Amino acid sequence: MNKSCPVVPSQLTSTTLRSSQFQTDIFCLRERDLLINFAAEISQLQAQGLSREYALLQLSTCKRLRRAFSDRAILQTFLDAEAAVSSGPLKSMLTLLRSMHVLIILEEDASFLRYGYLSPDNAAGIRKEVTILRSELQPHALALVSSFGIPDAFLSPIAFNWIDANSWSLVQPQQGATVPL
Repeated sequence: MNKSCPVVPSQLTSTTLRSSQFQTDIFCLRERDLLINFAAEISQLQAQGLSREYALLQLSTCKRLRRAFSDRAILQTFLDAEAAVSSGPLKSMLTLLRSMHVLIILEEDASFLRYGYLSPDNAAGIRKEVTILRSELQPHALALVSSFGIPDAFLSPIAFNWIDANSWSLVQPQQGATVPL
């Protein structure tokens, strides 16, 4: 955050979108701008006679800043985990997951377009890259979900065989009960 202001390239390639430097830069840029806006809004509300605490509760910028900080902190956790792993399949998987996480945020958060961090063409490129990442992650989906160690009892029927779990045979009335028509 204290480094010089990062610059987002005007043309984003697949390599750029997956680069940790680009991902860090765009998250830092958003967070820095939100922090500047937040400080200005707090000062303005205090100049109007409101207490700092009350002003904090009134600002939607505060919510967006919290989200930006959380997104950047999660990205940094991914990067730290990647750095701790030697090259191999685990590092490749972490890199794919990191890129998917960041690009989904860029795709879903309209502020990246609204405030000019991304152009409409770049947003379209991000959507295409998300589709490519999904296809790359799809063969590993079951292993990824299993790696969380969630007990089967906590998983919904959709995780197993949704059709069998919702079949008519499971809805048969008990003996002596009537079926309403």
